[in-house]
Amino acid sequence: MQHSEPRLAKLEPRDEGLSLQWGDGQETMFPWFWLRDHGQDEASLDPDTLQRRVDTFEISHDIRGLESRLLDEGAALEIAWQSSSTPSRYSADFLAVMAGLVPSGADLAPQVPRRLWSKCDPLEVPSPLAHDDVLDSKTGLQACLERVHALGFAVVEGVPTDDSAIERFLTRIGYVRTTIFGGLWTLSAEVRDHDDTAYSQQYLEPHTDGTYSHDAPGLQSFVCREFDGSGGESILVDGFALAEEMRREAPDHFETLCSVVVPGRYIEPGVHLRAERPAFLTQADGALRQISFNNYDRAPFSLPPDRMTAFYAAYRDFHARIIERANWLTIPLRPGMALVFDNWRLLHGRMGYSGKRVFCGCYHNHEDFESALRTVTAEAENSPGPN
Repeated sequence: MQHSEPRLAKLEPRDEGLSLQWGDGQETMFPWFWLRDHGQDEASLDPDTLQRRVDTFEISHDIRGLESRLLDEGAALEIAWQSSSTPSRYSADFLAVMAGLVPSGADLAPQVPRRLWSKCDPLEVPSPLAHDDVLDSKTGLQACLERVHALGFAVVEGVPTDDSAIERFLTRIGYVRTTIFGGLWTLSAEVRDHDDTAYSQQYLEPHTDGTYSHDAPGLQSFVCREFDGSGGESILVDGFALAEEMRREAPDHFETLCSVVVPGRYIEPGVHLRAERPAFLTQADGALRQISFNNYDRAPFSLPPDRMTAFYAAYRDFHARIIERANWLTIPLRPGMALVFDNWRLLHGRMGYSGKRVFCGCYHNHEDFESALRTVTAEAENSPGPN
């Protein structure tokens, strides 16, 4: 959605700050101290790195602007200060974002909202994206990243299955994170490097990876290299959708999973990883930020009896929703197909299989995915035409 450029119409200095009246009649107030701390002029902010140059701790607590005036027909604001020979400048765009009047560039693709899905609001698996489009064009990459943001996952077809081509594709999605499994790793029942249930042919219940990591991988990518057998469909479950259903239908269970800290662990020779956090992490505004659920890797812990009973009831409720097949999407990945998904939102699993199934996979940090999405979105908005 395109927004008209904000314009300032009138300024009114007050004791507590500067009142701004916008062209549409709305009014907002910014404290004097905040304004001195947030100047966009070069004396206040490095124009290249956007690092703050003003010394916040040298600003007087009772500072007040001497003179305020509009510039460029309300597109900018300038404030002169008694304590500085250089006035502070601000764009109307910046102030409108800070006032919450328009979306922030820090928002993740605000024009592409998240689409939660479950049996209550089913989702058809969209047609796969083309590998060459994602790899070779910014619009293709943007489509892939926006799909991960909106749906929690993206399927890509036509991926070459040699090592170098897979690496080029996966690094296009984001920086490859190195863990105890390596950077790019092979997942197959024939691989004996790690004693983990993923390296088997058995059914895997939907779960999130990295509950034993303080910073669980944000995204996970799989590329199918070989498949000669039956079964093995990948399972996806929208953890955000199910958690929101719990918030509405069983608020006590939701609150319990937001507050009880659950430890995870991963142990093998020479390795003992452990971390802990609630199953549901929320932001300051209450919105879900991360799901952490892996009963395979849950470490022993104890609570007072009443609290432990409440935890088990809530944990069982969430698990029942997870394993209900009506809440699943199943995707049969075949050679040359890739699956990229948000490990902070979706749970993933696998149907049991027979035969040979070889995947190449990796993890990506969530902040790198978010950075790529912001960057490619900004480039598209500023681009004069197709890219």
